[in-house]
Amino acid sequence: MPSSEAKKQKQREAKALLEGFWGQTFKFNQPKPLKVGILEDMVEDAKARNLPFDLEIIKAALKLYVHRYLYQKAVRKGSERIGLDGQPAGEVTDEQKAYAKSQTKNLDGKQKWRKKVTKPQNEAKSDATQSDA
Repeated sequence: MPSSEAKKQKQREAKALLEGFWGQTFKFNQPKPLKVGILEDMVEDAKARNLPFDLEIIKAALKLYVHRYLYQKAVRKGSERIGLDGQPAGEVTDEQKAYAKSQTKNLDGKQKWRKKVTKPQNEAKSDATQSDA
């Protein structure tokens, strides 16, 4: 399992790639549901612009983007999808909204579990630091 620092680095790289080259579409702080098939559009655009990114790099960045809580929450609430140009490109179906809702519940559960597990560890570290003083 990658370290949390390695995971954060991958997220920073994905953000730089997506917001840097397709900023009209990708907004990490305020994501909108993406067009179905946007990966192919991104690969074509990268080739047309001679960008040094292949399918695997773009796919990995896109995967990090769409698996985030905020993105799933946007799909759950959203009705309109956007394309690579930032313009409307389809609708979110009821089935897709239901799937996003289940994903956000799963992510909520993982967050609660992490807090429960890391809280005793953090308290132990705090106790150790205080006893050293």
